[in-house]
Amino acid sequence: MNNQTENKSILDKIDTTLVGFIAGLIIPMVMLVMLYLFKFKHLGYDWNAFISNVKQLSILPTFIRNCVFLNLPFFFLFNLLKKFNFCKGIFIASVLYIIAMLIVRYAL
Repeated sequence: MNNQTENKSILDKIDTTLVGFIAGLIIPMVMLVMLYLFKFKHLGYDWNAFISNVKQLSILPTFIRNCVFLNLPFFFLFNLLKKFNFCKGIFIASVLYIIAMLIVRYAL
């Protein structure tokens, strides 16, 4: 029994809903940093000005949508690898981001 747990690959170890959920929350934040570095930094924005502009209620839903879009390749990759618990976590995190986007867009 001990030998069986040692033979688990890293993909088998991360195939949990909690790890997928945490990854699904972090990946859009990484996308936000990438948007800043590749699209807005050369325009003269510093990080604080960029974040203050992103917080505007008219712009925030667009940034949430663009950032959550990066969850799709990870979702499909782990779906192809048959790591369905990880996919479930990414899906739940994405749905939470989308609900937040809809609330900001239509309720506020």
